[in-house]
Amino acid sequence: MRMLKQIIIAIIISSLYNVVLAEKTKLGSVNWKQYIRGGLVQVSMDNGFSGYYRINRTSDYSFGDLRLYYYSLKNSSYIFIRYKNSSKYRGYSRLYRFSTIAYQKNKKAGVALRYHFNQGLGYFLLPYDNGHIITEVAHAYDMSDYLNDSRKTSYARGGIYWDYDTKFFSSKLEIEYFHQISEIVEDDLSRTQIMSEIIIPLKNKISASLIYETEKYNQLNNNPNSISLSIGWKGNVKWSF
Repeated sequence: MRMLKQIIIAIIISSLYNVVLAEKTKLGSVNWKQYIRGGLVQVSMDNGFSGYYRINRTSDYSFGDLRLYYYSLKNSSYIFIRYKNSSKYRGYSRLYRFSTIAYQKNKKAGVALRYHFNQGLGYFLLPYDNGHIITEVAHAYDMSDYLNDSRKTSYARGGIYWDYDTKFFSSKLEIEYFHQISEIVEDDLSRTQIMSEIIIPLKNKISASLIYETEKYNQLNNNPNSISLSIGWKGNVKWSF
Protein backbone atom coordinates (compact mmCIF):
# COMPACT_ATOMS: atom_id res chain seq x y z
CA MET A 1 0.00 0.00 0.00
CA ARG A 2 2.84 2.41 0.83
CA MET A 3 4.51 1.65 -2.49
CA LEU A 4 1.23 2.28 -4.33
CA LYS A 5 0.82 5.69 -2.63
CA GLN A 6 4.39 6.62 -3.57
CA ILE A 7 3.73 5.67 -7.21
CA ILE A 8 0.53 7.75 -7.34
CA ILE A 9 2.34 10.77 -5.84
CA ALA A 10 5.17 10.36 -8.39
CA ILE A 11 2.60 10.20 -11.22
CA ILE A 12 0.98 13.46 -10.07
CA ILE A 13 4.33 15.26 -9.75
CA SER A 14 5.51 14.02 -13.15
CA SER A 15 2.26 15.00 -14.87
CA LEU A 16 2.27 18.45 -13.27
CA TYR A 17 5.88 18.93 -14.38
CA ASN A 18 4.84 18.12 -17.96
CA VAL A 19 1.95 20.58 -17.82
CA VAL A 20 4.23 23.35 -16.56
CA LEU A 21 7.21 22.85 -18.82
CA ALA A 22 5.90 21.19 -21.98
CA GLU A 23 5.71 23.16 -25.21
CA LYS A 24 7.88 26.02 -23.88
CA THR A 25 8.99 26.94 -27.37
CA LYS A 26 5.50 27.29 -28.85
CA LEU A 27 4.54 30.69 -30.20
CA GLY A 28 1.56 32.76 -29.11
CA SER A 29 -0.07 33.73 -25.84
CA VAL A 30 -0.19 31.27 -22.95
CA ASN A 31 -3.16 30.89 -20.61
CA TRP A 32 -3.35 28.87 -17.41
CA LYS A 33 -6.58 27.80 -15.74
CA GLN A 34 -7.45 25.65 -12.75
CA TYR A 35 -10.70 24.04 -11.66
CA ILE A 36 -11.78 22.70 -8.26
CA ARG A 37 -15.01 20.80 -7.71
CA GLY A 38 -16.66 18.77 -4.96
CA GLY A 39 -20.06 17.22 -4.39
CA LEU A 40 -22.17 14.08 -4.28
CA VAL A 41 -21.91 11.08 -6.61
CA GLN A 42 -23.79 7.83 -7.21
CA VAL A 43 -21.94 5.01 -8.98
CA SER A 44 -24.25 2.15 -9.95
CA MET A 45 -25.80 1.20 -6.58
CA ASP A 46 -23.19 2.94 -4.43
CA ASN A 47 -23.01 6.60 -3.40
CA GLY A 48 -20.73 9.01 -1.60
CA PHE A 49 -18.61 12.11 -2.16
CA SER A 50 -16.57 13.24 -5.17
CA GLY A 51 -13.57 15.54 -5.56
CA TYR A 52 -11.96 16.93 -8.70
CA TYR A 53 -8.98 19.10 -9.56
CA ARG A 54 -7.85 20.19 -13.01
CA ILE A 55 -5.11 22.46 -14.31
CA ASN A 56 -4.43 23.22 -17.97
CA ARG A 57 -2.15 25.29 -20.13
CA THR A 58 -3.25 26.54 -23.54
CA SER A 59 -1.53 28.53 -26.25
CA ASP A 60 -2.26 29.17 -29.92
CA TYR A 61 -0.79 25.78 -30.89
CA SER A 62 -0.56 23.61 -27.78
CA PHE A 63 -2.62 22.23 -24.92
CA GLY A 64 -1.60 20.45 -21.70
CA ASP A 65 -4.21 19.19 -19.27
CA LEU A 66 -3.93 17.36 -15.92
CA ARG A 67 -7.03 16.01 -14.16
CA LEU A 68 -7.42 14.26 -10.81
CA TYR A 69 -10.66 12.56 -9.71
CA TYR A 70 -11.46 11.01 -6.35
CA TYR A 71 -14.65 9.20 -5.27
CA SER A 72 -15.16 8.20 -1.65
CA LEU A 73 -18.08 5.77 -1.69
CA LYS A 74 -19.74 3.72 1.03
CA ASN A 75 -18.38 0.40 -0.24
CA SER A 76 -15.36 1.41 -2.31
CA SER A 77 -13.01 4.17 -3.39
CA TYR A 78 -11.93 5.36 -6.81
CA ILE A 79 -8.90 7.39 -7.95
CA PHE A 80 -8.31 8.50 -11.53
CA ILE A 81 -5.40 10.58 -12.88
CA ARG A 82 -5.23 11.70 -16.52
CA TYR A 83 -2.76 13.81 -18.46
CA LYS A 84 -3.33 14.87 -22.08
CA ASN A 85 -0.95 16.77 -24.32
CA SER A 86 -1.83 17.99 -27.82
CA SER A 87 -0.26 20.18 -30.52
CA LYS A 88 -1.87 21.72 -33.58
CA TYR A 89 -0.17 21.56 -36.96
CA ARG A 90 0.85 25.10 -37.82
CA GLY A 91 0.20 24.61 -41.52
CA TYR A 92 -3.37 23.45 -40.81
CA SER A 93 -4.51 24.34 -37.30
CA ARG A 94 -7.78 22.38 -37.42
CA LEU A 95 -5.70 19.18 -37.28
CA TYR A 96 -3.76 18.20 -34.16
CA ARG A 97 -1.85 15.28 -32.69
CA PHE A 98 -2.24 14.14 -29.09
CA SER A 99 -1.21 11.61 -26.48
CA THR A 100 -3.00 10.67 -23.26
CA ILE A 101 -1.90 8.68 -20.24
CA ALA A 102 -4.15 7.68 -17.36
CA TYR A 103 -3.90 5.75 -14.12
CA GLN A 104 -6.87 4.30 -12.28
CA LYS A 105 -7.26 2.68 -8.87
CA ASN A 106 -10.60 1.02 -8.14
CA LYS A 107 -10.87 -0.78 -4.81
CA LYS A 108 -14.25 -2.36 -5.51
CA ALA A 109 -13.15 -3.78 -8.86
CA GLY A 110 -9.96 -5.12 -7.31
CA VAL A 111 -7.80 -2.94 -9.56
CA ALA A 112 -4.55 -2.11 -7.78
CA LEU A 113 -3.38 0.29 -10.49
CA ARG A 114 -4.58 0.32 -14.11
CA TYR A 115 -2.50 2.05 -16.77
CA HIS A 116 -3.96 3.39 -20.02
CA PHE A 117 -2.28 5.09 -22.98
CA ASN A 118 -3.57 6.34 -26.32
CA GLN A 119 -2.07 8.39 -29.12
CA GLY A 120 -3.54 9.69 -32.35
CA LEU A 121 -4.95 12.55 -34.39
CA GLY A 122 -7.81 14.96 -33.81
CA TYR A 123 -9.74 17.26 -36.12
CA PHE A 124 -11.97 20.29 -35.48
CA LEU A 125 -15.03 19.27 -37.50
CA LEU A 126 -17.06 22.35 -36.64
CA PRO A 127 -15.40 25.24 -34.80
CA TYR A 128 -17.73 28.16 -34.04
CA ASP A 129 -17.96 31.17 -31.72
CA ASN A 130 -19.73 29.40 -28.85
CA GLY A 131 -18.00 26.04 -29.01
CA HIS A 132 -16.79 23.27 -31.29
CA ILE A 133 -17.24 19.69 -32.41
CA ILE A 134 -14.07 17.58 -32.50
CA THR A 135 -13.37 14.03 -33.66
CA GLU A 136 -10.39 11.85 -32.74
CA VAL A 137 -8.92 8.54 -33.91
CA ALA A 138 -6.18 6.75 -32.00
CA HIS A 139 -4.41 3.57 -31.07
CA ALA A 140 -4.83 2.74 -27.40
CA TYR A 141 -3.78 0.09 -24.92
CA ASP A 142 -4.13 -0.56 -21.21
CA MET A 143 -2.72 -2.82 -18.53
CA SER A 144 -5.32 -3.99 -16.02
CA ASP A 145 -2.83 -4.54 -13.19
CA TYR A 146 0.14 -2.27 -13.85
CA LEU A 147 2.17 -3.41 -10.81
CA ASN A 148 1.75 -7.17 -11.16
CA ASP A 149 0.98 -8.02 -14.80
CA SER A 150 2.69 -6.99 -18.05
CA ARG A 151 -0.16 -8.11 -20.34
CA LYS A 152 -1.53 -5.35 -22.58
CA THR A 153 -4.91 -5.02 -24.28
CA SER A 154 -4.85 -2.97 -27.50
CA TYR A 155 -7.71 -1.02 -29.07
CA ALA A 156 -8.61 1.10 -32.06
CA ARG A 157 -10.32 4.15 -30.57
CA GLY A 158 -12.62 6.73 -32.10
CA GLY A 159 -14.43 9.60 -30.46
CA ILE A 160 -16.54 12.68 -31.00
CA TYR A 161 -16.65 15.64 -28.58
CA TRP A 162 -19.06 18.56 -28.47
CA ASP A 163 -18.58 21.70 -26.33
CA TYR A 164 -21.23 24.42 -26.35
CA ASP A 165 -21.37 27.65 -24.32
CA THR A 166 -24.24 30.07 -23.75
CA LYS A 167 -24.80 32.96 -21.37
CA PHE A 168 -26.85 30.75 -19.05
CA PHE A 169 -25.07 27.38 -19.18
CA SER A 170 -22.31 25.34 -20.79
CA SER A 171 -22.61 21.76 -21.97
CA LYS A 172 -20.28 18.93 -22.96
CA LEU A 173 -20.90 15.62 -24.68
CA GLU A 174 -18.21 12.98 -25.22
CA ILE A 175 -18.74 9.66 -26.99
CA GLU A 176 -15.83 7.23 -27.36
CA TYR A 177 -15.65 3.71 -28.76
CA PHE A 178 -12.83 1.27 -27.99
CA HIS A 179 -12.62 -1.74 -30.31
CA GLN A 180 -10.30 -4.47 -29.04
CA ILE A 181 -7.77 -5.45 -31.71
CA SER A 182 -5.43 -7.60 -29.61
CA GLU A 183 -6.01 -11.30 -28.99
CA ILE A 184 -8.97 -11.99 -26.71
CA VAL A 185 -7.53 -13.99 -23.81
CA GLU A 186 -10.42 -13.91 -21.34
CA ASP A 187 -13.05 -11.33 -22.36
CA ASP A 188 -13.67 -8.96 -25.25
CA LEU A 189 -13.25 -5.52 -23.69
CA SER A 190 -14.66 -3.53 -26.63
CA ARG A 191 -16.85 -0.80 -25.19
CA THR A 192 -18.57 2.56 -25.60
CA GLN A 193 -17.99 5.36 -23.09
CA ILE A 194 -20.34 8.35 -22.85
CA MET A 195 -20.03 11.47 -20.71
CA SER A 196 -22.46 14.40 -20.64
CA GLU A 197 -22.14 17.50 -18.48
CA ILE A 198 -24.16 20.65 -17.85
CA ILE A 199 -22.48 23.58 -16.06
CA ILE A 200 -24.57 26.45 -14.72
CA PRO A 201 -22.64 29.57 -13.65
CA LEU A 202 -23.67 31.06 -10.30
CA LYS A 203 -21.43 33.99 -9.35
CA ASN A 204 -17.79 34.90 -8.65
CA LYS A 205 -16.50 32.08 -10.90
CA ILE A 206 -18.54 29.52 -8.97
CA SER A 207 -20.78 27.09 -10.85
CA ALA A 208 -22.98 24.02 -10.38
CA SER A 209 -22.33 20.89 -12.46
CA LEU A 210 -24.45 17.87 -13.29
CA ILE A 211 -22.49 15.00 -14.86
CA TYR A 212 -23.62 11.62 -16.19
CA GLU A 213 -21.17 8.91 -17.27
CA THR A 214 -21.71 5.39 -18.56
CA GLU A 215 -19.54 2.58 -19.89
CA LYS A 216 -21.18 -0.14 -22.00
CA TYR A 217 -19.24 -3.28 -22.94
CA ASN A 218 -20.22 -5.20 -26.07
CA GLN A 219 -20.11 -8.63 -24.41
CA LEU A 220 -19.78 -8.11 -20.65
CA ASN A 221 -22.66 -7.59 -18.24
CA ASN A 222 -20.63 -5.15 -16.13
CA ASN A 223 -21.81 -1.76 -17.41
CA PRO A 224 -21.13 0.85 -14.70
CA ASN A 225 -22.65 4.31 -14.73
CA SER A 226 -22.49 7.33 -12.47
CA ILE A 227 -24.24 10.62 -11.87
CA SER A 228 -22.84 13.48 -9.82
CA LEU A 229 -23.91 16.91 -8.64
CA SER A 230 -21.20 19.28 -7.52
CA ILE A 231 -20.19 22.88 -6.88
CA GLY A 232 -17.01 24.13 -8.51
CA TRP A 233 -14.72 27.10 -8.96
CA LYS A 234 -12.42 28.04 -11.82
CA GLY A 235 -9.80 30.74 -12.12
CA ASN A 236 -6.67 31.81 -13.93
CA VAL A 237 -3.20 30.85 -12.77
CA LYS A 238 -0.68 33.67 -13.01
CA TRP A 239 2.39 31.73 -14.07
CA SER A 240 4.93 32.67 -16.71
CA PHE A 241 7.97 30.79 -18.02
